[in-house]
Amino acid sequence: MSLLQEFVNLLPLPFNFVVLLTLVICIAGIFTSLINQIRKYACHRQDLDFKREMIDRGMSVDEVERLVQAKGLQIEDEE
Repeated sequence: MSLLQEFVNLLPLPFNFVVLLTLVICIAGIFTSLINQIRKYACHRQDLDFKREMIDRGMSVDEVERLVQAKGLQIEDEE
């Protein structure tokens, strides 16, 4: 028998359900937070790559700034 099953079996009947439910909710919260942080990192990385690509194409900083602002306005309009 696993350690978790032994721990749950030691608790009285209504409490083992509460413990398991709390455990599942905590794990779901951790997983959701992890996925959210990965998404934020990927968006940040994509933005940096976009700016680098524009600089590599020979655009000035002002042009890149305008493109980034236009891109931000476009995203806000879609939401």
